[in-house]
Amino acid sequence: MNDEICSMKKRPLSKKIVFFIHHISYIIFHHSYILMPKLYTQLASVYDEIYQTLFDYDKEYAVYQGFLSKYKAQSILEIGCGTGHLAKRFIANGYNYKGLDLNQEMLDIAAQNVSKKVKNTEGGHFQKADMRNFQLPHTFDAALITGRTISYLLTNSDILSCLQSIKRCLKHNGLLIFDAIDAVPLFNAFEKVEKTTLETTYKQNHYKRNSICKPNLSTGWTWDWSSVYFQKQNNTYIEIGQDFATLRAFTKDEMTLLLTMTGFALCSIVDKETYTWQDAFYVAQSID
Repeated sequence: MNDEICSMKKRPLSKKIVFFIHHISYIIFHHSYILMPKLYTQLASVYDEIYQTLFDYDKEYAVYQGFLSKYKAQSILEIGCGTGHLAKRFIANGYNYKGLDLNQEMLDIAAQNVSKKVKNTEGGHFQKADMRNFQLPHTFDAALITGRTISYLLTNSDILSCLQSIKRCLKHNGLLIFDAIDAVPLFNAFEKVEKTTLETTYKQNHYKRNSICKPNLSTGWTWDWSSVYFQKQNNTYIEIGQDFATLRAFTKDEMTLLLTMTGFALCSIVDKETYTWQDAFYVAQSID
């Protein structure tokens, strides 16, 4: 690529513009992890505290545990494990657990959270990986994509690649469980611009989040979500960071098709209680 850049001096202006567009597109497509939200990197500790007030992790764990018990799954792979609040429950209850996340900042907090919950636990529960393309040396009874992480897969090719990677890591008739935002109620009610404010308290820390959502529909049922985070200091909210993400919702039909194309049979769709954006659990099994 360096030789190509050096040779640009000989190219007309129009060709230079095309060249830059091509390489910018290449970088975005092949290295899209650099565009991941700051919420999971620079603001990871803020995420860890805020989302403990938004998610009922005990209830969420109970739902997953119910599915795992029904299908007699003991070894589990969690994709998008975040800061480890489900992980510590799985490990404490004797599951053979492995957690993947794209961001090391999240994994560092996850390891701390597990060590506080589970005494004398062995290390190696977590691994940094891109959910679109990963390989592991062992297979699992079940794979979980938690926390609506599938919403960050914006193209069908990324989703298919992710599901194919998961299938490689599952045992015969292995279980796949994930939650996805339902596109129908979301986009039926979507305004051109939606502004919301969230205020919440974790222990002694008071947070506020101002968010703006705008539909973009660029690669599916997608929308842009920008947020500004504040923390109260001396009775005044001080800005502590900003975040931007593009997210994707799914219709049940398109998700069923994506599963079928990658060798999964849909077993059930179960409505999920959530603090925002209606979604559901999908339960599927790998078929040969």
